[in-house]
Amino acid sequence: MSFRTRLGLLVAASVAVGVLAVSGVALWIARAEARSALDRKLDDRVAVLVASGGRLPERRGVQFFGRFVPRDVLVQIVAPNGAVVYASDEVLPVAPADLAVANGRARRHRTDVSADGVRLRVLTVPAAPVGALMVASPLDEVDANVAGLRNALAVVAAIGVAGAGLLGFLVAGRAIRPVRRLTDAARNVAQTQDLDQPIELERDDELGELARSFNAMLEALAQSRAQQHRLVTDAGHELRTPLTSVRTNIELLARAEQAAAQPPDDGSGESPDAQSGLDPDERRQMLDDVLFELDQLTDLMAELIDLATDQRSLGEPTVIELPEIVAAVADRHRRRAGVEIVTSLTPCWVEANVALVERAVSNLVDNAVKWSPSGEPIEISVVRDVDQAIVRVADRGPGIDPGLRQLVFERFFRAPEARALPGSGLGLSIVDYVARTHGGSAAVVDTDGPGTTVELRLPLTPEPDSPPADSG
Repeated sequence: MSFRTRLGLLVAASVAVGVLAVSGVALWIARAEARSALDRKLDDRVAVLVASGGRLPERRGVQFFGRFVPRDVLVQIVAPNGAVVYASDEVLPVAPADLAVANGRARRHRTDVSADGVRLRVLTVPAAPVGALMVASPLDEVDANVAGLRNALAVVAAIGVAGAGLLGFLVAGRAIRPVRRLTDAARNVAQTQDLDQPIELERDDELGELARSFNAMLEALAQSRAQQHRLVTDAGHELRTPLTSVRTNIELLARAEQAAAQPPDDGSGESPDAQSGLDPDERRQMLDDVLFELDQLTDLMAELIDLATDQRSLGEPTVIELPEIVAAVADRHRRRAGVEIVTSLTPCWVEANVALVERAVSNLVDNAVKWSPSGEPIEISVVRDVDQAIVRVADRGPGIDPGLRQLVFERFFRAPEARALPGSGLGLSIVDYVARTHGGSAAVVDTDGPGTTVELRLPLTPEPDSPPADSG
């Protein structure tokens, strides 16, 4: 069953429930009003009998009470012992409630009775000193009016439900038209892989919100594809140079080995290395170049994997004490690089992925170590700023040109003076990626002295509750 059909049936069912509820209330009100009118009629007849001074009407065949009591009203008097003293027509059934009125235990009583197959509305009132006066009138007219109204409402309800179902089917067709457009757009994107096809749907309702969300998804996918294409292109460009260098050096070494394996033809007695044109120093230099380029390729592949790794595969973020992470990274670089690192750490906590934050801080320190002059210290600080924790890493190097400060966070970007140094150009881009992943930012900030200061900002989180002390 299609959504349009289900929506039409739902509208029809809703209208049916509403019509039935309204019809039931209307019937209940109509019946109550008709019975109330009949009760007022019986009250009037009692008032007429009281005003007549107790005169009883003649029995069958006459108009009761002349012009005051019509023939559709029956009168009956019941003694306290239950005996019918007087009846203007057929004897009405006497119930215990009627005897209670006749004996003075109740003031009046209304009820519905059936006599000879006719439903009657009966009013019983005290009639001192004889007992109780019972006045009755048939309910035929009330039942007939209610039945006629019920039949009319049934016809109206049937027509209303059918019309509502048809109208609901038509309205459902118009309502799902934007959904069909979304479906067609999604199918077209899946078939053509073209993400530059936004849905033009200007609405302020939920369907408009769905269209805007779909367009935002397409935009995010297009941006992701562009970044992926850029990453592949840049990675290919960066990999081409070291691979070419490695290939060239290996080919030269291979030719040298082939030449060394062949005996000299001219009997000159020259050594194989002399014939190949490679002396031991040149061979060693080539091998060093190959090892250097392989190290560069290894670092580049590791950083590319870091950029391509899904954050969710590294585990859920946890509340961590940021100074502990920074102190551990600083200690590791002191031992590895043998440089002086000065730290100033303010206690603060962030909710983040430990591995990512540690890699970002390590990249900042690596960058500072690479640019810091020999013998100059590297300064690392952790401070609080309103709702952010800030990690600052400062070196005493040549600094970064203000026009390049934003570009250093781009993938594979390397300043002109940095192209002769080892590196892939991905270190600071990973720092920026980690910052944005956790809702923070990364930037190169101005300093009063020489060098460069790079900061990593992460949102603060409340300090976790301390675990209870072990009483044992």
